[in-house]
Amino acid sequence: MAVLERRLPAKYKFITIADWVKIAAQHPEVFKGIDGVHFGGIRAGDILYAKVINQALQVSKCLPVKNVFRIFSRVFAGRLS
Repeated sequence: MAVLERRLPAKYKFITIADWVKIAAQHPEVFKGIDGVHFGGIRAGDILYAKVINQALQVSKCLPVKNVFRIFSRVFAGRLS
């Protein structure tokens, strides 16, 4: 994940990162016997990936949300600013 993306949650409180790259690096066993990038067919990888996403969702549900309605109304009114 790029440096910019990792900085976004500090700047924008409504952004949560599910950092699969960081967690995957700590679990090389989920890539054993495959190409070292994909974990397809390895149940432990499926479970770990789901946990990473779920943890990020649990964090994000406690954070403020961006006013998406305001953004969409500007887009539909032709004023994206």
